[in-house]
Amino acid sequence: MKKYIKQIATFALIAAMASCSSDDDVDYTSVGGNAVPKASITRLDTNFDLPITIYTKEGVTATKIEIYKNAAETTSDPTVLGAKVSDATIKADGTATFNTSTLGSFDVFPVTVDGEIVLQGKTGTFPLVVVSTYSDGSTTRAIYTLTVGKGIVWKVLDADGLPKTTSASSGVSSVKYLDPTPVNIYYATAKNGSTVIDKVEAEWSFDDGVTFSTIPGLTPSTTTQTIDLASLDYVGAGVEADDEVVFRFTVTAGTQTDVITTKITYADQVFDASKGGTLSNSDTTSQFSFADGLNYDSAGTANAEITFVAPFGFKRTSDDVRVEFVKTQLDFDTTNLFEAEAAFNSGPKVSQVTNLDTNQTVLYKITRNVNLGTTAKPNWQDVTYYGLIKITDDVAGATSQKLSFSYQEGVLYQEPETTPVDFNVAP
Repeated sequence: MKKYIKQIATFALIAAMASCSSDDDVDYTSVGGNAVPKASITRLDTNFDLPITIYTKEGVTATKIEIYKNAAETTSDPTVLGAKVSDATIKADGTATFNTSTLGSFDVFPVTVDGEIVLQGKTGTFPLVVVSTYSDGSTTRAIYTLTVGKGIVWKVLDADGLPKTTSASSGVSSVKYLDPTPVNIYYATAKNGSTVIDKVEAEWSFDDGVTFSTIPGLTPSTTTQTIDLASLDYVGAGVEADDEVVFRFTVTAGTQTDVITTKITYADQVFDASKGGTLSNSDTTSQFSFADGLNYDSAGTANAEITFVAPFGFKRTSDDVRVEFVKTQLDFDTTNLFEAEAAFNSGPKVSQVTNLDTNQTVLYKITRNVNLGTTAKPNWQDVTYYGLIKITDDVAGATSQKLSFSYQEGVLYQEPETTPVDFNVAP
């Protein structure tokens, strides 16, 4: 008979959890009712009255509800009563509660390490058995796995652009160094009922998480927070390009804490991948566009940006092309966009260069009007690119001259220029 009752109780639990709109979902052929906890908790909820929904058949009431740890180790007998947790408090409205403080430590959940189970997890589950006694003399044993989740979690944007989806990570791994464009990460604290969150601490580390300090200028919220990584004074804190910063957010509720971390690289701003091109005094390859990497003949001036000039050089195709050149000693393979900008600003700017030799480098700055929107919703804006050219070959024939080169471009994202640029400089 006990086996039969346990089977009925298990069925009742599954039915109740699947659809709790009414007690009509439960078969009470052999038992007077069923009692099912109706919540999950976070590791901050160590003093929370966890609700239990009671289902009974007509004329029957629950007289006692006991909570035990489930000591079952096999599926052949899934309800082995372990240590008693507490007696639930049955209320006049037909519901019940038990306080999570009776569960014990929230710091020793089993975690598998190298194939062995150790008790060190900060989140996990409490396997429980709810033993209920009813006024008709029947009892049930309902299995319930109480999940203990994190007290602070990362959020990522959902399809509507709102930070609602819980994530295992912040969703951001890098920010462009000195780029003011906002790069946001989001966190949210999690609790139940009357649990009071005392504080959230926001810290960062510049030595791979060994030592942490408070993030200046940031006032953490105890509910949800949006942090713009680009707006923080990381430069003032000593961060250089390509440095990694570990961010840590710690929530405290009473004696309980929980932590989330993320590692962000403030990435150097570098050129895009290099491409190849040629220019010559032959009409078919006399003009070139850095934007599309294509050659044009004399009829394609409207699409080209530079045109070949003798001896072994090039110039902008017209004054409508907003490009300037600076001969430089920059290393093509290692120069970043900050170095390119500094070299360009300090060098003599011209609209054409000649007498170029193999392995010589030329720096250029070009402003194009580009569509940053879509075809349906265009957003035309001026965008400035820095480019670096390396001459890879110069070939002279009896009447011909040809330059082969590699080039790379990039947009340097930083605070906008306040000084207008004059592109009409004499060669």
